Formats: sequence, C-alpha cells, structure tokens
Amino acid sequence: MNEDLDMPLFQGRDELNRDFPFKIFSYDSPHLKQSLHMHDYVQIAYVRHGMCNHQMLGKSLTVSQGDLFIITPGTGHSISAVEDRTFELIMADFLPELLEGHLGPMEDTLKRYLTPGLASAPYSWLHVGKQRQPLVLQLLQDMQDEYDHKEVGYEFAIRLSLLKLLMVADREYRAVRRKPGRQTAAAEREPIEEARRYVHDNYSQDIPLEHGAYMANMAPAYFSHMFKQVTGQSFIDYVNEIRIERAKELIRRQSLTVTQIGFQVGYHHLSHFIRTFKKRTGITPTEYKKTFGGTAEPNGERGMNK
Repeated sequence: MNEDLDMPLFQGRDELNRDFPFKIFSYDSPHLKQSLHMHDYVQIAYVRHGMCNHQMLGKSLTVSQGDLFIITPGTGHSISAVEDRTFELIMADFLPELLEGHLGPMEDTLKRYLTPGLASAPYSWLHVGKQRQPLVLQLLQDMQDEYDHKEVGYEFAIRLSLLKLLMVADREYRAVRRKPGRQTAAAEREPIEEARRYVHDNYSQDIPLEHGAYMANMAPAYFSHMFKQVTGQSFIDYVNEIRIERAKELIRRQSLTVTQIGFQVGYHHLSHFIRTFKKRTGITPTEYKKTFGGTAEPNGERGMNK
C-alpha cells in the first residue's frame, strides 16, 4: 500500500518476470470492478471491442473500441465493466528498463511515455484512428504470440513490437495535440462542423465529449468551449437533440416499439430515453405517439413510460 496516496501499489518485481519484465493479457469480465491503484511499471491498455470505464487522473471516461491509454508508473487508475456491456481490453505491462538502450533516436520522444511525473505524456486518453487500429491490433497480437511461445529471440521481437506501438501512439497523440494557429471565425467553425457530422452519422453509438474533441482535433476542454460558442449548446445537449429528433421520426412511422426506438437512437436504458425525450419535447414518447403517430400501439408498450 502506498501510504501517501492511500492506494495499492503493484510492483513489477511481484507482477512481472524478473528476467524479462513483460506480460500481456486481456480483461473481458462483465463483473470487473477495480479500485484505484498504481504500478511501478508501465501499462498500455487498448480497447479491442465493446465498452468499459477507465478512471485516471481524476477523470472517469467511458471508453470503447480503438481507445488506448499509456499509464505511466505511479499514476492512479482503475478499470471497471459497464453494466450490460461487453468488452475486451488488451493490457501490456512492462518495466521501463525493458527498453533502456533500445530507443535510439526516439529516446527523447518516447521516454516521456515511460517515466512518471510532469515529463510524462500529457494526455490520458487517445483514440486510435480507424486506419491505424489494425496495425495496433497486429502489434499486440504479435507480442501475445511471442509471449505465449517464447521461441528463441522472443524478447527482441517483443521489444520491436513495443517500440513500434509506442511510435504509433506518439504520432496519434501528436495529431490530437496539434493546435490550430491563428484562425478566422470560419476556420474555427470547420472542426466543429466535422464533429457535428460525426454525431449525425453515429448518433446510435456512444459518443463521449472526448470523441467529439478527437474528431475536431482539439483538446476536450477547448472543444467543449468552442462547440458551445459555435452552436449555442453543449456537445451533450447536441447529441441528445439529434437522437430525440431521430426518435420522433421513428415514432411517427409506427414501425418500432418505444423500447426499440430508444435503443436504436443510442440510449442504453429506457428510463434515460424517456426522461431525455420528455425534457426536450415536454411529453413522453408514448404521449408523442398518441398525438402524432395515431392511436395504434405495439404490443407490450402500453403504460411503459408512465
């Protein structure tokens, strides 16, 4: 136990092989619920599919396929399953010493991902672009195969894949951090429009603020400020607006139940859908259906949102 921060400290000497301090494994338990803890080693976490929750640096994020974290030594964090959602999280743990003397010309760039403190990577979350997700998965799979079979030279092969993975992550981080220079008002609106288009195309998926920020190539806090300035509403309100407008269209068609519509437009819980619908329209989905969709009501829906 780390007495200063009052959270468990896992040490590489206990968790990793002493001759080659590396391991790779997966989490997929729907009951996973970690308490905040730290390691004295580096941990790379990549969401292969599904959705889970990751708490780190005082932030709690719902993460999904393509999200990647590099957790430096001494950083408190925890991972938990999200109710009723499946996921697979691939974890690669290693001591920073594993790569000592192997970083070559990238030492100054990559070392910050291996060391704690202010010099470490400034962002806790990274969404790997779709084009690079297959490469990340292949590198992780290569490391898993080498780790499982331990043929001659497996240590060298794992180091190569690990270095390549860190370089891919660094390039993705750089793309996210790239700040626009002095922009015109029109230029500032363009990334926000990109995020709005993303919401229109993906409203049925989970879209946390960080995903919108990624699409706009902005830091989350700056994106939140700019989105409200350009659109007049928060990003979350905008996502709900798109979902509820789409739900109203589906209700008027009368081809789906209220429950089906709620899930189709991106709500995981019927109560959340009904509450949000009423907040934005003043009436419940069933009341809306009676008013604008005729009196016919699919089986099983009567009285559901009362």
